[in-house]
Amino acid sequence: MLENQGKITALYCRLSRDDELAGDSNSIVHQKEILTKYATERGFENHRFFVDDGITGTVFNRPGLNSMLEEVKAGNIGTVIIKDQSRIGRDVLEVGLLKRTFEENNVRFIAANDNLDTANGFDIMSIFRDVINEWYVADCSKKIRAVKKANAEAGRCAGRPPYGYKASEKDKQKWEVDEKAAEIVREVFRRLIEGDGPHIIARDLDSRGIPTPMVYYRRLKELPPLNDDTTWYTYTISHMLQNPAYIGQLVSQRVTTPSYKNHKHIIRPKEDWVVIENHHEPIIDNETFEIVQKLREGRRRQTSSKEDTPLSGLIYCADCNRKHAISSTKNIYSYYVCSLYRNSKKHYRLDCTRHGIRRADLEQLVLKKIKETAEFAISNTEQFSSQVRKSTDKDVERAMKVKTSELAKAERRIAELDKLIKRIYEDRVLGTLSDERFAKMLFEYETEQKELAPSTEVLKSEVAGIESKKADLQSFMNIVNRHTEITELTAGVAREFIDRIVVHEATYAENPKRKGHQTRSQEVQIYFNFIGEFKPE
Repeated sequence: MLENQGKITALYCRLSRDDELAGDSNSIVHQKEILTKYATERGFENHRFFVDDGITGTVFNRPGLNSMLEEVKAGNIGTVIIKDQSRIGRDVLEVGLLKRTFEENNVRFIAANDNLDTANGFDIMSIFRDVINEWYVADCSKKIRAVKKANAEAGRCAGRPPYGYKASEKDKQKWEVDEKAAEIVREVFRRLIEGDGPHIIARDLDSRGIPTPMVYYRRLKELPPLNDDTTWYTYTISHMLQNPAYIGQLVSQRVTTPSYKNHKHIIRPKEDWVVIENHHEPIIDNETFEIVQKLREGRRRQTSSKEDTPLSGLIYCADCNRKHAISSTKNIYSYYVCSLYRNSKKHYRLDCTRHGIRRADLEQLVLKKIKETAEFAISNTEQFSSQVRKSTDKDVERAMKVKTSELAKAERRIAELDKLIKRIYEDRVLGTLSDERFAKMLFEYETEQKELAPSTEVLKSEVAGIESKKADLQSFMNIVNRHTEITELTAGVAREFIDRIVVHEATYAENPKRKGHQTRSQEVQIYFNFIGEFKPE
């Protein structure tokens, strides 16, 4: 092509990591040697290399390729030479578009090893080669996914161990506890239970000069630092608190990609995850981890006055199920009150009642209940176990009855709506129902069905959860054994023992002993972690 004389001869090279494993034959250096020799022997001048190293053939947003296409569209390139068709890419559609771009810009396209040269006219075999190149990627992707799943199910670790662990010297695919980092992990969990939020913990670790997980890992491996950022961030602490690796679980196959063409990461459904229990030595015990997850869901917040409130985040209103907030009366007494009541009162309306209880009284009651229950559990172990199981069975039976009734009602209504929809179709065909009326009724029935369908799924899930709910006596006893002498109610003690506290509205009755005076009574339900509400018989 005379019009291409004096223009750039683009020599394009690409190497993916998979190609790298195949040996030196596909290396960038080797590709350059082949292309230089090919171009020189055939009289192509003004060579320029465009290279993409370590990029898969299914990705077409590549620096080297983009740079070459800019020159093509600017009219500066006369010929593009590659080693073989797979180097330009492994996607039939994308490669076809590239070939069209070359053709539209009068660029000669040559694949040296495939004997493809557009100067010789249309080559139907090039289409088949493109198909085979894409099939190769699809087949490799399928095999790689199968290997990864097999490795996951066999408990083989992939990637860097989480902070607190290190790869075993005997077997790099096994994790061992790194005591220096593990102490920081234990501290993070302990402090969260004691009431410090992730941001407070992160700020403190920063002030003490504790290396972040990435900095610590690179120092351990004697690698140069990636950047100067040594800051502990809140999300780093949050991820640590949610990582099941710290209780000895290996969780893998959580993330995947839609296909070998689409490399966007997506989260798999939980039922597709591979979870291996007791895979490695735990740093955190199960009880502590579960309590932390509950606290993270509840997100305990410090009061605006920075007042230390060990029960904050654990107290709920019996009527609206909102959390209680701390409030003061003339700066003399502190009270826990329903947050919905307090917030609505500010806007001159009452969406709930006060449900107020003095902070000192409630904390004294909770401390007494914890001490009595712990002492009873230790001194009357068999009786305690029997009563807890009996109480749990009653709660489960009661909850099951309510939820199964709701589920049956919803399913009956869905079935009734199916019949009603069928009936209005028949009435429309018979002419006893106008089109306008039919459309209105159909819309109403289908809307109701759509609203009922999600609720039935939620109810089924709740029923399944209730069926599997059992008192975990051993976990509760582990907490009791860790606290043999409880002298005060700290945030740590409260959160280890208490799941939730439900405060009812106070009631008043005439005092028979003192005319004109009333007796105040108030019900408070205290639910423990792992065993629920406990009332000694």
